[in-house]
Amino acid sequence: MAILHASVALLSVASVLATTSVQAQSMPPEGPVSVIFTATPIPALKPMAIGGGREFVLMNQAMAASNEAGNPVLNNMGGRCQLSRLTDPSAKTAELHGFCTYVDKDGDQLLEQCDWLPASPNNCNITGGTGKFEGLQAALVVTIDPLKSNFDGISQVIGHKKGTYKFVKTN
Repeated sequence: MAILHASVALLSVASVLATTSVQAQSMPPEGPVSVIFTATPIPALKPMAIGGGREFVLMNQAMAASNEAGNPVLNNMGGRCQLSRLTDPSAKTAELHGFCTYVDKDGDQLLEQCDWLPASPNNCNITGGTGKFEGLQAALVVTIDPLKSNFDGISQVIGHKKGTYKFVKTN
């Protein structure tokens, strides 16, 4: 009887592992990305004057993302971004550079690099990942809308990331 229970348990584990493998492999090799996200700076931003009316700030943001395109890329993932921002209020320009890491419920991560330049689209690129996201690359254009907050010193934004993803071979 114990052998029968052990065999059933091993078969159950093998079935779960096979199903997980099939699900990871069933993700199309390329497709659309249409993500809605929120970002909240933690702690509140503290810009530093750097002369000429310009300000520099380091930003650490808590992120949440959901993919409206129906694939796992940035779908139901939490994350964190660390960015630097240079603003020039007189010229009404801002430049932003940094990196983000997102994680899904399985612990698989996506890695993203963002570079926003004045008078250019806000671009972010997924540069890789772990687990089911290994070898993933994506070019994304980002739009944001600030939200009104009812907490002093805390700002939030909601935004969209649109583009396409593809898997590339890794070494």
